[in-house]
Amino acid sequence: MDTIGEADMKYTNQRVEIIAFLREHKGHPTVDEVYDGVRKKLTRISKATVYKNLKFLSQKGLLEEVNVKGVTRFEANFVPHHHLICRKCGKMDDFQSEKLFDYSMKIAEDIEGFSIDSMSTNFYGTCKQCKEENRNG
Repeated sequence: MDTIGEADMKYTNQRVEIIAFLREHKGHPTVDEVYDGVRKKLTRISKATVYKNLKFLSQKGLLEEVNVKGVTRFEANFVPHHHLICRKCGKMDDFQSEKLFDYSMKIAEDIEGFSIDSMSTNFYGTCKQCKEENRNG
């Protein structure tokens, strides 16, 4: 087998391990976090290789890039979802709402000249941990 899914690309150990790490990692890791995780299995991999492969896999549609506070994070969760982002610590959690997704896609039907196949919404605020630290601090 020399392709992954429908992406028409070479099947390499680096790409397989990066995708496997992101599928197992439920968060939204940075390049450094992906590098640290993948390096446990591929000890000789470089950060530049991880970065190039993350960009490549994103362009092929196998990963999603999410930018928060100027930091690029990656995920392999393609179930329609939104993000809850803490303005204080930058923590990002997934938030699933079929109602919000359906409502947004219904509105999108009225946009002329642009075909929308997916969407996501980011909600910004303060996470529970930061709220508690603020109360106790």
